[in-house]
Amino acid sequence: MPTKEPRRWLVGATATADEDGVIAFTAEELISARSGAGIALGFNEAAVNGVPERAHDVTVVVPGYRGKSFLPVLSWLVTERLAAAEATVRWHLERQQGPDTVARLLTSLGWDLAKERTGRHVVLRGRPPQKADLPTPREFSLEVAGTEITLASDYGLFSQGTLDDGTALLLDMALQSAAVDVVADIGTGYGPLAIGLVASGIVGRATATDVDCIALWLAMRNAESNRVSLRVECSPEPTVLEDTPLTVCNIPTHLDVARTRLLMAGLVARARHGRLLVVVHASLEGRYAQYLTAAGLRTARFPGPAHVVLEARS
Repeated sequence: MPTKEPRRWLVGATATADEDGVIAFTAEELISARSGAGIALGFNEAAVNGVPERAHDVTVVVPGYRGKSFLPVLSWLVTERLAAAEATVRWHLERQQGPDTVARLLTSLGWDLAKERTGRHVVLRGRPPQKADLPTPREFSLEVAGTEITLASDYGLFSQGTLDDGTALLLDMALQSAAVDVVADIGTGYGPLAIGLVASGIVGRATATDVDCIALWLAMRNAESNRVSLRVECSPEPTVLEDTPLTVCNIPTHLDVARTRLLMAGLVARARHGRLLVVVHASLEGRYAQYLTAAGLRTARFPGPAHVVLEARS
């Protein structure tokens, strides 16, 4: 990794020169950034470990799908991780994101900002406060095999404030497994499966992927607060993780055909080296089961009220 000070940090944006450093919100952004940026880090990496050098120029493209509650987190990241003394920071928003509301919120956090309009976009330009506190995300607690765990789930992630029915069914099924040294959790989100299995004692440690770097940041926080060993990768590819005797996945239902094929090919590959447990909505069982049977895997199904757990192995 380069150690020179980046010309600027771009948060959620595309690098325009090899002197730029990029902080990515998603695996897609991270993969793109690594082909052109001087330094490319996932949000989770920058938030947990910091960056090699701060910069005097920081640009933040505010993600509209995160909601306003994510802005204090971005303010903290810029102030405490990315911006050098006397840095100029530009917040890029589309008009429908409510730039006046964003400006008021950032001002309340100590920012001094000027507004510039460029077509459909608004830029809030100014200097960060001297210090920023990291806000506490919303949390909930649940009991797993007699052990209580507390999980942060916020900022637009799937199933905020409660364990969704599909994950609960898959967790219950996985808890009936024989003890293993390591589990892989594909699409971990904020980490309820990986953390629950390790906290229960039937798994020694967990490794996980997700395409959302903010989700992985919360998963890492959750693992630390629950004293669980978890290693994460921001990637759409299940096989970036080591082979494991058990792999779990709550398959998302919103993927397009290309992403579904990539995910299922990776899960099939993992099932050739260990036991695979996935959960799908009952109405979509056939769509995903066909990938497992077509690959010649031994399969079984375990239905719940609205979801089905599919098991596959060689």
